Order: sequence, then structure tokens, then C-alpha cells
Amino acid sequence: MSEEQDRRWDDLVERTRGRLGAMVEQFLARTMADPSYADSDLTAEDLRRASVESFTAILDSLRSDGTTSRLASIAKSVGTRRARQAVPLESLLRAVRLDFTVLWEHLAEPSCGADPALLVRNAGRVWSTVDEFAAHVQEHYLAEQLAIEQANADLQRQYLSQLLAPARPTEAALERIAGALRVSPHGNFCVAAVSRDDGVEVRRRIRGAARCAHTYFAYDMGHHTLFIWPTNEVALGRLSPPAKDLFADVAVAVAPVARGLARVRESASAAREIMIDMPMDSSDVATLSDRWRSVTRHLLAGVGCDLGQIVFPYLERCTDLERRKILETVSTYLETGSLGDTGRVLKCHRNTVLNRLNAFEKYTGLDVQRPYDAAAVIIALKWQGTRP
Repeated sequence: MSEEQDRRWDDLVERTRGRLGAMVEQFLARTMADPSYADSDLTAEDLRRASVESFTAILDSLRSDGTTSRLASIAKSVGTRRARQAVPLESLLRAVRLDFTVLWEHLAEPSCGADPALLVRNAGRVWSTVDEFAAHVQEHYLAEQLAIEQANADLQRQYLSQLLAPARPTEAALERIAGALRVSPHGNFCVAAVSRDDGVEVRRRIRGAARCAHTYFAYDMGHHTLFIWPTNEVALGRLSPPAKDLFADVAVAVAPVARGLARVRESASAAREIMIDMPMDSSDVATLSDRWRSVTRHLLAGVGCDLGQIVFPYLERCTDLERRKILETVSTYLETGSLGDTGRVLKCHRNTVLNRLNAFEKYTGLDVQRPYDAAAVIIALKWQGTRP
């Protein structure tokens, strides 16, 4: 623009500056109508002060001799504070870009005597200034949000480490941990374990979820990632539909519900044992109800207790055919729990089934019609790879 045009533009900017109070009030009225602002920690005083500073810096930068350095400094302050105040980024950017609408309405106000041609020539300048301001606000907002998330994650890890430490936390420590995690020490908690690689994907899904019913706490332990969250469930159960979506197509071990924060340690240990026991190619949900036989076998193996030794050596006195028939009948009976159903599956008479079960008891001393003996035989057959 020519010097004359610059002078006329600068005069218009200064006349518009005289309407600063009206611009701020108009901006506040429109912005505070956004429920996201009302629900945040932002105060009307803070918003008013920031809008005065922003409009002033924008007007300064719009002058022919103006710079955006002051505006960049304000953008850092606004972006950082709004992240700390939990104002949603979408609402923040909508408010920042509202600066353009409000400012343009006052620049074009007839009482300011603006030349339409002058406004048209400077429209791009006004928009690019506000847009650059919005870009800087977003940049600093995201940087502060990332720093807050990292700090929160570090703090969560610190308290989760105390909760899951080998030594049980004291009552006072549990109260402190519950307060830091913002959960009830007497509430119920779900605990699930996945591999560390799958844990990265589940974390991403949690961050990307529009809204989670609960806060999910993630903690890496060995080769596994534990996820802990409050629940209204009081007993062992499958994952709720929202949680199941987060763990879709992932091998996940779900422990019995921890009834109280103090029991989370035990549930975490259970989830890891179930996870260790799951097949390598699994991509489903497993609970203790699903895996208790195999987990028991695995844990007994760790201390050298082979329950197969209370069954198979005693059957060596049988012929191969008799041993096969007896084991087939015992295995089927343990699946069905019924003499009649076993006979139908094996296509033999009920008395034949009973005779084979009696033969098993004669050789081993174990009566599979008694629950106590049946449990031991189930694990013994599992150990040997015989399907119970």
C-alpha cells in the first residue's frame, strides 16, 4: 500500500482501538455461552484479561509498522493456561478465531468511517494475523497438554509402583495412593494384563476414545502391561462392552475383581499368571474360570509337583487297550458329569461306564464321582495332554 493508504489504515486501527471495551464484552458474551468454557477451571476475570491483551496485541500488529512478537508471547501464555485449565482445544480455537469476527465487525463499523476498498485490501492481513495467533496458541496448548500428561503418567507410575510393590502398602499408604489416583480405597477394580506390545495399542485406543466411563491406569511390569480401572462389578466376569472394545483382537487376561484397592496386588498377580498361561496365538479374553486348570498345572510344575504321578504309574498294570478305555471314560465323565451322558457320548451302556470308573478307582484309589478326587484327576489329565 502507499503511504497514504498506510496512514488511513493506521487511523482506522486506532479508531477501532477506541472500541476495545465493546469488543471485549462482545467476545466474552459469545465465548462464555460455550458449555465447555463454563465447565472448565477458567474464570471470567482470566478470560477478560486475556481478551484485552489479545485484542490490543492484534491491533498493534495490524498497524503498518506493527510486529507480531507481542502476539506470539500472548499466544504462549493463553495456550499454556488453557491447557492447565482443561479447556477443550476445539473450544479454545473456536474462541480464538472469534477474535477475527468481532474485530472485523468493529473495523467495519460505520461510525469508524472505514473505506470499503481499504477493508477489502486489508482483509487478508487481518485474517492471517488472527490465524497465526491461533496456530501459536494451539502449538503451546498441545505442548503443555503433553507435559501435563507426562507429569500425570509419571505420578501415576510412582503410586502404582507403591501399590504393586512386593510389600503390601500400609493403610495410610493406601489412603494416600487412593487420593493421588482419585479413586476410593474401598471400591472394586478390574485388573487386566496384556503383552507390552499390545499395551502400546491399548493405550492408544484409550487416548483416542471420545469418552471413557472410567479412568484406566496403565503400568508396565516385566513383559506385561497391566490395566487397572474402577468397576461396579463385585465378582469375576467378562469385560464390559466398552472395555471389550479397547481390548478387541488382543490377548488379554482378566483377573477376579479386586474388592478394595488393597487387593489390586493379588489381582495383578493373577492376571499375569493367566496371561503367561495363554496360548501364543491367542487374541481373546481369558479369565480364571477359563484357565484355572492350566494355571494350576503350570504353578505345580514350578515346584516339581506332577499330579500325573498320582494317576498314570498306577495304570501301568493295565493292558494298553484297558488303559485307553478307562482314560477315555474318565475324561468324558469329567466333561459331562453324568454317567448317562458319558454312555451316550461313548456309545456304551451306563453300567459299562460305571465299571470303568470303578476300575480307575481300583487302580489309582481316586473316585472321580467325588469332587475332591475329580479336581485332582482333571489337573492330572491336563498335565499329560489328555483332554478332561
